[in-house]
Amino acid sequence: MTPNKSSTRRIALVLLVSVVTFLGGFSFQDLMHGVKNPDSLTDIIGQMPHNLKVGLKAVAGESDPISQPLQSYADALATVQADYYGEIVPPLTSTAGSDALNSNGKADSTTYLTYSAIRGMMASLNDRYTRFLNPKAYSDMQEENNGEFVGIGAQLDQNAKSQIYIVKPLPNSPALKAHLMAGDIIVKVDNKPTINKDITLVVQEIRGPKGTPVTLTILRKSSTHPVNVTIYRDYVQQEVVESEMLDNVHKIGYIELASFNEESDPQIGEALTKLQAQGMKALVFDLRGNPGGLLNAAQDVASRFVSNGPIVWVKERGGDPESLNVEPRQHDHPKYPLAVLVNEDSASASEITSGAIKDSKAGVLIGHTTFGKGLVQTIIPLQDKSAVAITTAHYFTPLMTDINHKGIQPDITVLLSDQDERLMNDYGNTHPSDIVDLKYDRQLDAAVKNLTDRLAKGERPESWH
Repeated sequence: MTPNKSSTRRIALVLLVSVVTFLGGFSFQDLMHGVKNPDSLTDIIGQMPHNLKVGLKAVAGESDPISQPLQSYADALATVQADYYGEIVPPLTSTAGSDALNSNGKADSTTYLTYSAIRGMMASLNDRYTRFLNPKAYSDMQEENNGEFVGIGAQLDQNAKSQIYIVKPLPNSPALKAHLMAGDIIVKVDNKPTINKDITLVVQEIRGPKGTPVTLTILRKSSTHPVNVTIYRDYVQQEVVESEMLDNVHKIGYIELASFNEESDPQIGEALTKLQAQGMKALVFDLRGNPGGLLNAAQDVASRFVSNGPIVWVKERGGDPESLNVEPRQHDHPKYPLAVLVNEDSASASEITSGAIKDSKAGVLIGHTTFGKGLVQTIIPLQDKSAVAITTAHYFTPLMTDINHKGIQPDITVLLSDQDERLMNDYGNTHPSDIVDLKYDRQLDAAVKNLTDRLAKGERPESWH
């Protein structure tokens, strides 16, 4: 999620990490380490004004808290490149191989070592959401936010055991056609283990050129042994919204949102228009398994259901909470009696949206307590088309509730048993064209009953005031 940052702070952050990323020069000490790079003298000359400045400060008894560690990094980098006995750049077929590619797509030891150093810096913060994205990973993220990419078409996440699992296969995707299911744990990708591996690296391994195969080793709850599933990559048009009229008698509509990207709000608007034309009188809004996404998309979507006031409060380091408020321009459809489905995989932007709906009493939340991610990440691009995603803020619901590590408690709790999930998975496999499961989905059934009762008591769609 990307809240607006002050330009000064953004530039400072970009410059700081960019300096780390592109340190490749050599100090005078490097000449004693036998540097064989023919460009090293040019680099040394380029470093001279900076080194002179640092030296003068040292003579004066002053210290530069940024320059000195960066110079130490430059010295260490030069030493490794000059004296390390083994192979520095890993095979391009390995997980780390993509980190060895520079902006021209060529293997480069400086790029590899620097990216590894940045990953180490990110890991030292002990924040699972703060991470480095090499150019390929950042490009993939941009494609997903834009709504189309090449891959298998499955939302992934990482659990507390550092296992990569499938949150949900996307509609009409290669993953769905290969019968992958929500909850499947990806043990290996092309026989390479995924445990304790950065999720962005696993995504890169799964991605690849259109038409090429990738073999996933899957561990499923209903099975005691992993199975191999080979899938052929293809273009995935990320239709993040699915909708239909659930109940033609009571005119209860249904909209499911898979993630929050640039296409989320426009697709919801189209779905509302379609259901409105069919005479919709109440709405089930399904955010189960939605891992979140863009903050501005959450503000847009939530504004379709909340009348006024804050959607979310965002607090940056050292600052006071600032509100992102309802956008009245989003009130272009009637206000419907609303039930929102959530579960333990509803996270981030899903929690912002459902939290705003709950606090404003715009709808009723039904299902399982949500994931509990109350932190905001800012994606900061670097000069070589890589990026860092760093936690920059804490967010609170409109009533200033902190949900981090706690989640949002639904108004009506409906927990699914293992048996429920098995029945629903079996139904999905045997009815792949069905958007919903009206037979075994007890959470959905509770939402329909809640709206049916409310309609019987006289609740109706109304115009915005």
